[in-house]
Amino acid sequence: MAYSNTYTERDNMLKIFQEFREKLDDIMQQAFGHRIVLYGYDYTGRFLEWYAEYYHSIKMDFIITQDWSGGVPYNFPLFRDTLFSFNYMDVKDAIVWLAIPENEEITKRLEENGYIKNKTYFNFLEIIYGEGIYIRKDCEEGDVFQKRKTGWYGVQFMEYLEYLYDCNLVTAIASTNFVDAINGGHSYRITTQKEIFPILDKCHCIPQEEDGIFDFGCGKGGAMLAFLDYGFRKVGGVEYEKKIYEIMVSNFSKLGINYTKDEKKKGKEVLCLQGNAAKVTTPLDEYNWFYYFDPFNREIFSETIMNICESLKRKPRKIHIININPKYYNVILESGCFVLTNQFCVSMRQKVVDIFVSKKKFEKRIE
Repeated sequence: MAYSNTYTERDNMLKIFQEFREKLDDIMQQAFGHRIVLYGYDYTGRFLEWYAEYYHSIKMDFIITQDWSGGVPYNFPLFRDTLFSFNYMDVKDAIVWLAIPENEEITKRLEENGYIKNKTYFNFLEIIYGEGIYIRKDCEEGDVFQKRKTGWYGVQFMEYLEYLYDCNLVTAIASTNFVDAINGGHSYRITTQKEIFPILDKCHCIPQEEDGIFDFGCGKGGAMLAFLDYGFRKVGGVEYEKKIYEIMVSNFSKLGINYTKDEKKKGKEVLCLQGNAAKVTTPLDEYNWFYYFDPFNREIFSETIMNICESLKRKPRKIHIININPKYYNVILESGCFVLTNQFCVSMRQKVVDIFVSKKKFEKRIE
């Protein structure tokens, strides 16, 4: 089903996430004044850890994992579930947030240690997706572009959209599977609010009506949704692989988000372009933020930077460039149009982020 309201009718955050956030917030607000045990530390556990601190300033006191196959160092602050059997600090008086599917063994261990469901321990998967619904069957389609994540739905923004609206956002696609392969194009991986919000916060970004952000290599549209959720009214992107592009516009249709394929339009629609990013020129004039997550080789990256510089000269303004995994940072510096204003690490697979801002001489002067 598609949500009837478009993104232009929301305040700051997308309304398609409203119910999801309300369920999370309801549980987390009950945790104030208590220690927290996070039980399960896959992506759902890490998402809950981030969400609790980002939105409620709640930090985990104990993190329990059952999966030690990754060779986690012993000095990392993780516990085994035998912690519940120890008289360690006040763990028995803590609230447990369960971030993995509940089974008889987990239920027995929690109840034996005095925890009560929906009072002192909460099953996030069940609360978000319903009892018995959060386990999904393996997807057997042969088309790699239509494959979905197997196992259970995790608690995070984009998997919630896949569950509720039948979107296709999360599953990675290797560049070797691309049909319209372009030299230098990189594999598809999703980036979400968990990664993007902290980056925009470090830029002191408070999107205004006239602000717009453009995603080079926008994939299935996950980052664009995160930009809308952050408060941008104007969002655009370009994707070369046609099958991935078709998935993106299908996702937007299912979510009831207005989009346009017409680069000459300057309205509120999300601009979705399909083709070579190096050929996008005049549409860039409508944006003052540009986002790269290591999408191209050096040659294509250089051409897109040159196009941004030409746009800056046509239409003087303050421009920010967000460059994640900045292998070709010198291309931006050598353009002569930008200065590096911030550099930091974030909790994602490619940690280094560079922030560039246009030089003062290219910004529009206020009389």
